[in-house]
Amino acid sequence: MKNIPEFSVSEITSLTKNILEENFERIRVRGEVSKIKESKGHLYFSLKDENFLLNAICWSSSVPFLQIFPEEGMEVVAEGKITTYAKSSISSYQIKVDQIELQGEGAILKLIEQRKKKLQAEGYFNEEHKKPIPFIPDKIGIITSPTGAVIMDIINRVKHRYPTHLLIYPISVQGNKSAGEIIEGINFFNKNIEVNTIIIARGGGGAEDLLSFNDEGVVKAAFASKIPIISAIGHETDFTLLDFVADYRASTPTAAAEKAVPEKSNLIEKIQGLKKQLISNFSLLLQEKDKSIYQLVKFLDIKNLKNFIKDKKDKIKLIDKSLLNVLKSKFKYLDLNLNSVFSRLSSLDTNKILKRGFSIVRDLNSNIVYKKNNINKNDDVVIELSDGKIKAKIT
Repeated sequence: MKNIPEFSVSEITSLTKNILEENFERIRVRGEVSKIKESKGHLYFSLKDENFLLNAICWSSSVPFLQIFPEEGMEVVAEGKITTYAKSSISSYQIKVDQIELQGEGAILKLIEQRKKKLQAEGYFNEEHKKPIPFIPDKIGIITSPTGAVIMDIINRVKHRYPTHLLIYPISVQGNKSAGEIIEGINFFNKNIEVNTIIIARGGGGAEDLLSFNDEGVVKAAFASKIPIISAIGHETDFTLLDFVADYRASTPTAAAEKAVPEKSNLIEKIQGLKKQLISNFSLLLQEKDKSIYQLVKFLDIKNLKNFIKDKKDKIKLIDKSLLNVLKSKFKYLDLNLNSVFSRLSSLDTNKILKRGFSIVRDLNSNIVYKKNNINKNDDVVIELSDGKIKAKIT
């Protein structure tokens, strides 16, 4: 047993550190990013597969140079050096990362699809949030690389169609800084300079090249923009998450310029057509009014006016005569009815009834005796005849 080497804890830790760091001076490790956090500019995360987990760190000095900024669940290949460290007097090892790549285009497309489903479920792509693109803008903000064919295509197309003021916010169109610069550009135009439309553009590229335009932060910044955004990323077949949240998706940067401004020659043609139509309509209106004025003047001619008054007088006389005849007929009808009523009332006169041989019997209180039951024997009564009254006693 005495032949077995003996080491102190510090010695074995130092030996392990030397073996690991000398034999794995530069390596690439494939795995899924998890437990990512940021502190004082440094990135701490883990790389895991189905069996094991490896701690990783990217110092703040290396973060700006990362090709890809790591995110939870992202499948990557991390390049760096194995180092050891002691935490609470416990020795451990990790990979010190200075570069990160996505693990193939399939992993990129999978990541983008996951983001798309998440953002779509949260309502970022809903049509009701889309803002209309202004027809004739005073100023257009362009977020793109300040060099290359894209910006020249947009400038030339705008200049040819409808020259207007263009403001360029320069960005890196790929790399780990790109997404942050796009967000800064959107916020810059929303807070500092009044523009009517924002165009975000870049040329074509692979899935990895367009990754910054699929960034979740970029999507949310575009959604929050009060200024309408036109996206023009890549070629006609290229789609990014920015395209889905933008207020209008153009197939190319040139198409974006065509959407942003109208065709000046078409506008002039339409204005000329409207001018001719307005003149024609106004001419017809004047002709109609001229005819109306002529008819009015003709009507107001003294001779015509006299004829008009005479015609109205004749009509009034005719109406007056008709009304008088109606009233006469009505009065005659009423007179006949009144005579009939008077005749019937006259026949009911008491004196005339008494003269026909009738009499009226009253008690001493002048009440008429209608029935024999209304009076008793030996009662005094007054009998009214046509020529006077007599007293009598009931026997």
